[in-house]
Amino acid sequence: MQFGYYVTPPELARAVKAVWFARGTKREFDVAEPIVPDGCVEIVFNLADPFLHVRADGSLTRQPVDLLAGQMTRPTIALPSGEVDLLGVRFWPGRAGAVLRTSMWELQDQLVSASSALGGADRLLADLRELDHERRIAHLARVLAPRCASVDAHSLRLVECALAYISRRRGQVTIEHLARDAGVSRRQLERQFRDQVGLRAKHVARIVRIQSVLELIRRQPELTGAAVAAQCGYSDQAHLIHECKALTGTTPARLISTEPSLSVLMRKAQG
Repeated sequence: MQFGYYVTPPELARAVKAVWFARGTKREFDVAEPIVPDGCVEIVFNLADPFLHVRADGSLTRQPVDLLAGQMTRPTIALPSGEVDLLGVRFWPGRAGAVLRTSMWELQDQLVSASSALGGADRLLADLRELDHERRIAHLARVLAPRCASVDAHSLRLVECALAYISRRRGQVTIEHLARDAGVSRRQLERQFRDQVGLRAKHVARIVRIQSVLELIRRQPELTGAAVAAQCGYSDQAHLIHECKALTGTTPARLISTEPSLSVLMRKAQG
């Protein structure tokens, strides 16, 4: 099993947070662990055999090989159908909409073909399949650079300042305080989050807070559940567990202790 990150090409850095890869056999990746929301929109190019999406009722559907994953409010489970060779593009929160030129709200909890929002994604996928690993990132950069260059940072300033504040506070912030700090009404703030991020500001804060829980447990595994809850702003351990289950489908302890899988590797190595 191989998983890692490329150095993000400078011409993509305006919009792209990270470019990752995963390679291996079906057996190495055949673990039904939840891929949990992280606040980012991603495009995943499947360069080998397709992945299967596990629905809530346990049935399986084939994922698009040029997968565009919108903002997720709940966990998703994917299983390989054969050999694994993935190339993922993870966008900065708030910037995917400018690259894809679509409202992020329309993509919430959607797993669709990237071709539906990014013209030429199918051709890019075909080209990447013909290239060796070392040449893929350069070709990806050439194709996506014009889209990333068109991102207008000024028009995204309000949302990005709010996102930075949420990150600094590790999700422990009220939306009223967030709007007041930004100098806008709550309605105006939520409208921009809806279009640019694809999630309500409150939901982003919830995701950031759960991510901070997992980071804290990894750094200090000796902490009790009650101590983790207190440090991360939950009323008690039961509140923390309830919130974690709502967002990830399982408990913090389960997420930390799971065996190696694609979802675990992505949580441990956020770009």
